[in-house]
Amino acid sequence: MVGAETSPVSRPRLVFAAIAVGVFALDRVTKYLVVSTIPSDTERGPIAGVLWIQHLQNSCAAFSLCGPSQVAFLVISIVVAVAIVVYALQQEGGVWSHAVLGLVLGGVLGNAYDRLLHGSVTDFLALHWWPTFNVADSAISVGVVALAVGYLARRKPEG
Repeated sequence: MVGAETSPVSRPRLVFAAIAVGVFALDRVTKYLVVSTIPSDTERGPIAGVLWIQHLQNSCAAFSLCGPSQVAFLVISIVVAVAIVVYALQQEGGVWSHAVLGLVLGGVLGNAYDRLLHGSVTDFLALHWWPTFNVADSAISVGVVALAVGYLARRKPEG
């Protein structure tokens, strides 16, 4: 009998997949709503006095950080996505670490999908004191910060 630890369909892996799919779906739905209801380069709001919905097409990376070409961003996204999936399938970590990896994967796939189909990423969440971003950017950022915090919390002090 195969135990839960060796099963390819363990609870952490199901959480990983569910969160990745959920983030991807939420990213797609929100971008669709923005693209279909708000003309490009315009905004609505504010919501609660701090958040505007601003339809922008971003050919740069997360939070409008520019760098390599769209093809390079797409290749990097694919490599990162494959690495995350391989890592998540090989590791026997807990639900928390797999959930965080799912956040990052869903975000990477959401923005990669935009780049592949449109050559740019739809950004729409604007705080006016921070670059405009989207659900995928948020998931990637929260996931990376959570991974770093988790790593630092597990590190043994030197000495």
